[in-house]
Amino acid sequence: MASDNGFPPIIGTYNGINYYMRNGKQCQRKAGGGFTTESIKNNPKMQGIRDRNKEMALCSKFTMNFKEAMSPFLKEIHDGTLHQRLMKLFMKIRTLDETPEGKRTAGGGLKSNSGKKLLKEFKFTMGPDGLNILGPVVTFDTQTGTLNAVSFDPTRLKFPKGSSHFFLDYGVLEYDIKKSAFLFILNEGTLIVEKGDEARELVLEVPKKPKKGSVVFGVVKVHFYQKLPDRFYKSFAKGAVGIGVV
Repeated sequence: MASDNGFPPIIGTYNGINYYMRNGKQCQRKAGGGFTTESIKNNPKMQGIRDRNKEMALCSKFTMNFKEAMSPFLKEIHDGTLHQRLMKLFMKIRTLDETPEGKRTAGGGLKSNSGKKLLKEFKFTMGPDGLNILGPVVTFDTQTGTLNAVSFDPTRLKFPKGSSHFFLDYGVLEYDIKKSAFLFILNEGTLIVEKGDEARELVLEVPKKPKKGSVVFGVVKVHFYQKLPDRFYKSFAKGAVGIGVV
């Protein structure tokens, strides 16, 4: 493409001037005004970008640590969007940290009631959530890790086609604020519930108490199965796995 004066356009940087084409016209501007690795690293005006990049890196590590701790429940979820959705969740929780920008972390935001609420409302799967699984009346003791669901009702759950039972597992997720580390305490037993079972009170416990001073959550997981004469078979239908955080 020729420039307005009939000569070929100039593209590149010469004598401190950037030459480029925009909308078919030859343009130029002083070099050095763009976003370069050097300017982002050293330019005082780029401090905000450096702060956000640092927080994003910390949030990415936080997300990976969370997923690793929760792997006993997450390993059966084959959802390519889960990591991205968790990252988005923890980036939002990070904004609730009251420390100065550049030092905010998802762990700091998770200490707040609003941060806890966001994690509890997160939809891990297309299956049942905490309210569907446990019912509307739930108490959770953060000191012992004991969860009590007064109105546990299996008929509240929508069973995928062909499913006759669901397996219910329980664990306690604790976040050590000082060490910025997760620990998942898993209940050693699995509760098997049959479709049509009557409503009842449900008490779930873990083999050891959470560490004092940690941020603590109760976590339940259900996976639907079909019972045949020889054994139980996992359902791989949409919504066959559900996770709820309390």
